[in-house]
Amino acid sequence: MHDLDFVQSILNALKRNPQRFKTSDRIKGVLSMVLEELADVPLYYTLDSLSSIIHCNTPSLLQFRSAILHAGYRVSLSHACKNAIKTDAPPSVIWDIMRSWEKKNPVKRERLSATSPAFHILSTEPRLQACFDVRKDANPKSRQQGLKRFQENPEANWGPKARAKAGGGISTSLAEKSKQHQNKRKQREEDQSSTRNFPCKKFQQGCCARAEDCCYSHEPVLSATDEAPP
Repeated sequence: MHDLDFVQSILNALKRNPQRFKTSDRIKGVLSMVLEELADVPLYYTLDSLSSIIHCNTPSLLQFRSAILHAGYRVSLSHACKNAIKTDAPPSVIWDIMRSWEKKNPVKRERLSATSPAFHILSTEPRLQACFDVRKDANPKSRQQGLKRFQENPEANWGPKARAKAGGGISTSLAEKSKQHQNKRKQREEDQSSTRNFPCKKFQQGCCARAEDCCYSHEPVLSATDEAPP
């Protein structure tokens, strides 16, 4: 895949006979990304990892790519990871972009430990004031054309299924299980409203801390001696 001439020859073969393979669409998407990648940059960053280090929300791929292009550096995606960024920008520029992004989307500095990487990174003012205005050339052709660049889930609710039932019975599917749990919270609230007619024992003892949130009645209970004579 590092031989771009070989990659291009495969794409040409797919154009001549697109029905040759069942996965032709995905082969075309992945190899098109390979041609767009920076061949002289072997490693990449992931946006979610950069954001998690300084505990801020994640910029979009287009915004981050645009900021790198505005700074005068090259950038591309990677076929190896959906959120990957390959660029020839030095790490200092990458972190200046993240500092500029944090100023637009500030984190709660008082929650950061003084020994954490986020505290030390954000304590330094950025030398580069990044611009996040989206550029047209920030969106690669493979993304514009909607090519199948990454593996898609084969079906809805794909992944690990519910565990087997005791006794060897067949467990319900995730879709059926989700239907069983629908409106469960609403039903619980309705059940709590029906208990309002019962007196709260802790309130009578003077130790109920839930006040108005209590699901039992806090109305005073009249004893037989307190009832008015007929």
